[in-house]
Amino acid sequence: MKRSNLPLLALGATLLTPVLAFGQKSAPAANQQKQNVVLVRKLEGAQQVAEFQHDVQVLQNERQQAIEQQAAMEKEKNAAKKKEMKEKLDAMMKKLNADNAAMAKAYGFSLTRNYIFEIQSANVYMAVTPEEAAKLEAEKAKQEKQGKK
Repeated sequence: MKRSNLPLLALGATLLTPVLAFGQKSAPAANQQKQNVVLVRKLEGAQQVAEFQHDVQVLQNERQQAIEQQAAMEKEKNAAKKKEMKEKLDAMMKKLNADNAAMAKAYGFSLTRNYIFEIQSANVYMAVTPEEAAKLEAEKAKQEKQGKK
């Protein structure tokens, strides 16, 4: 099993602040203390992993847009325009919170928590001709036979 901690969600600002981890062997730099971890969800197959990653990306994009909207609103000097931007931010946050709740229900994932994504297995395939496949299978069988001696 390989456990990794490459941040997938680069979160910050004042809205939300968790990390989803992929890749490295150490805990996130911000949290070097010993942690208790629990399995929240097991993703079965490449399709579920791809769907999960897509959903996280959508959530991440929504969060980033809300951060940008908030920053723009804070810089705005025109009161009417600022009020309009605040309404847009409120709508964005309402959608972000609803989507975050849907992710919590579907995957046990929330932007308000830290996660470690653990890769337990992976298959790598290569497109080959029938002749190449036969040659590779013969080489594999030969190596297995030599390994048994």
